[in-house]
Amino acid sequence: MRRARSLFVTVWLAGSPWALAAQEPAPEPPPATAPAPPPAAEPAPPAPAPASDAAPPPAVTEQPPAPVGERPPAPAAGPPGLPNPALPADTEITIDKGTQVAAGIGFGGPIGAAASFRFLHGLGADVRTHDDRVKAVCALPIPHCAQGFTFQADAGTGGGKLSLGVGARAHVETDGFHGTAGVGLRLSLAHTWGHPIGTEPGLTYLGPELDLSVIRANLTLGVLWRVAGQGGSSALFSWGLGFGL
Repeated sequence: MRRARSLFVTVWLAGSPWALAAQEPAPEPPPATAPAPPPAAEPAPPAPAPASDAAPPPAVTEQPPAPVGERPPAPAAGPPGLPNPALPADTEITIDKGTQVAAGIGFGGPIGAAASFRFLHGLGADVRTHDDRVKAVCALPIPHCAQGFTFQADAGTGGGKLSLGVGARAHVETDGFHGTAGVGLRLSLAHTWGHPIGTEPGLTYLGPELDLSVIRANLTLGVLWRVAGQGGSSALFSWGLGFGL
């Protein structure tokens, strides 16, 4: 009887929840983990600048004074081709095709005492500055001088002469000079009659001549060769002194 009771107690203890709990292994604790750092605090936005009722005045930079004796800078020029209103209009220039006609009297060889007529055509320029004025004509067979030329006719007691060439002439009116000045190079064809100087009448000559003029006085120098007629000089020195009207 005692043995049966001991067996009953053993079975009851084995099946009780305390026995089962004692037999089951204890659960392992979870591994320790480091605590997460707290989130970083966001920076606070900058405080707005205090509004002012009036805007600050612009900064003023002082210009250094100009050195003594120096002139202030000239005003800027306007567009090309237009007058600058800041500058005085002292000079007036006019450029156009121009023609000069002049007459004169003179004496020279071989045509003797003669009257002359000169025609000069080319590009003319009229320049005025205050009380000064220059009127000039360029007579050259080039585009820049309007394909100009000079022509002169002379008739005298000893013959006549026709000349064709190039040159330039100017009429100057200034305080120190009043008159004409010019230079020309021409090819002259002369025919003698009456009482020529240095040769006989009835002959024809051809050659170059240089013409200079200053203050209405004209000087002509050249060499002429006989191209028609018999007798007289085969070549002669051409010269002349004249006065422009």
